[in-house]
Order: sequence, then C-alpha cells, then structure tokens
Amino acid sequence: MTTVDIRASQPYQVHIGPGLLDQVGERARALCTGPTAAVVSDSNVAPLYLSRCTASLEAAGFRVVPFVFPAGEASKNGQTYLALLECLAEHHITRADGLVALGGGVVGDLTGFAAATFLRGVAFLQLPTTLLAAVDASVGGKTAIDLHHGKNLAGAFYQPKAVLCDPSVLDTLPPADFAALTDGLNCHCG
Repeated sequence: MTTVDIRASQPYQVHIGPGLLDQVGERARALCTGPTAAVVSDSNVAPLYLSRCTASLEAAGFRVVPFVFPAGEASKNGQTYLALLECLAEHHITRADGLVALGGGVVGDLTGFAAATFLRGVAFLQLPTTLLAAVDASVGGKTAIDLHHGKNLAGAFYQPKAVLCDPSVLDTLPPADFAALTDGLNCHCG
C-alpha cells in the first residue's frame, strides 16, 4: 500500500492499494468515534460495492445508514442534497459519526458538501470508484452541487478525513472510461 500525505488546511492521507474497500470499517473507526456511518452512493455503484462497504463498517462496530441516489450529474443538485441532509437528521447523525462517499466525482462532491454543512461539519471519507475521482475529485476538498445556472455554484472547500483508493474497484469500469482518459493524456497541444 502507498500512503500520500496531503498538507491542506486539515491534513489527511490518501491510501492507495488493493483491499481498501474491505478495510473501510477499521480505517473509519480510527477516524470517527461515533456509532454510525452513513454511506452515500449512487445507483450504479451501490449494487457493486455497497454490501462490501457495509459489511466492513458493521464488522468495525458501526451502525450503517445507506443513502443511494440516481446516478449522474443531474442528481448533483439541491433536491438530492436536501434529501441527504434530511436522511442524516432522521437517523440522528452527530458530529462524532462519519459519512463515506462511495462512488465517483458526483458522489464525492455531494457527500463532501453535505459533510461540510450538516451540523456545521461532520467527518467524511472518500472511497472513489472512478479513475477521475481517484486522481482528482476525491483530493483537495472541493465539494459542491450544481444550480440551474451552472455547475458547482454552491459548495465549500472541506477536506476528507482520508481517501481510500482501492484500484480493484476500477475493474468494473467500462473500457470507454479508460479510453477517454488515455485520449486526454495523448493530446498534443500547441
């Protein structure tokens, strides 16, 4: 496993290695003292990885509250954000508890913004499941939702407690996702 220290307003670590999805519980337990973990995911990722994430968290003693929303950028909006906040309130999430963003950039942005604003700040972990989320969206604390007038217009900079990049979750991505990244890296500018 590789660990990268991020020196931000709130320092944290990015852990990269196979098997981290199944270790999320023990890693979350080291960072969150409360009894509950809310796992936020989308309708594409949840069927693939939510049960493993939940099993790991429960093995570490967490009560797990899942929140799954329809996949896609169209869900990164005020309506989904407020539904997430209502779910957190309904399940009595406290500042000692934690959120886990299990998914790509949309999931990470939405979860991070909710974590930044619910109770004025709740701990969260990023567990990216796309290549772009692993190398960009999960790092740096950029969190946001879209408004009718544009993308990422409501947001906050809020650092995760940790980022767990398990490359084995990338195995379920369609080949087009890798081709798009490769095309971008092979461009010749100027």
